[in-house]
Amino acid sequence: MSIPETRIKELVAHRWDLASETFDTHASHGIQSERERDSWENTFKKVFPEDCLKILDVGCGTGELSILFAEMGHEVTGIDLSEKMLEKAKSKAHARRMDLVFEKGDAESPAYGPASFDVVINRHLLWTLPNPQLAITNWKNVLREGGMAIIIDGIWDDGTLGTKLRRATSCLGTLIMERKNPRKGHCGYSEELKSMLPDVRGPPPEKVEGYLENAGFSSIENLPLTEILEIQKQHMPFRERISFNFQYYLVHGRK
Repeated sequence: MSIPETRIKELVAHRWDLASETFDTHASHGIQSERERDSWENTFKKVFPEDCLKILDVGCGTGELSILFAEMGHEVTGIDLSEKMLEKAKSKAHARRMDLVFEKGDAESPAYGPASFDVVINRHLLWTLPNPQLAITNWKNVLREGGMAIIIDGIWDDGTLGTKLRRATSCLGTLIMERKNPRKGHCGYSEELKSMLPDVRGPPPEKVEGYLENAGFSSIENLPLTEILEIQKQHMPFRERISFNFQYYLVHGRK
């Protein structure tokens, strides 16, 4: 018997609530250095359609990118199903005296009217969605004409033997060297829940391009994020770097 969709989203939100305490300490989630921040900013300057944008950050998590966008001069709204993640985001924005809007919301069905935003963006979200095609279609609905959808994601698990061996070695090294559970703070999904998520291993960029094309987007491009991945690796011990090896990308399209 399959899990009802409302229950799927409750389970996903709960898992990220649990992960919120240590979320920003992981190199692929929190921005760990000025060099990484600058690389992200330069990347967004290349793809954003113009300055002073209204941006919707769907699945914003702890607001790491939302805050970066605000620092770049954009008007930002972030939504997430996880209330604990949103608490972290609001706290960080308050500490910086920044005026951002963070609201609980469903990334697949943002509750905003047509033409509300210039950009809809997300990072590391698509793999958690039960209905990624529906989500991207709905993102188009809240964009103005000429607006842009931006999807940052990766192939987190290609299923190969090499990947399995690297991850097993990394976990063993962490257990031995640090005497801690290497999976603590990560989102552990049950096998049943994983079976309900079509992109749970991370969608290839070609598949994301297909989602955008099916939703009616044009001018679709794929930008590899190799430099950012290499910068993130520099702040990891070797035992973590050996498993941090995947295809990382930014795909965008125009309404």
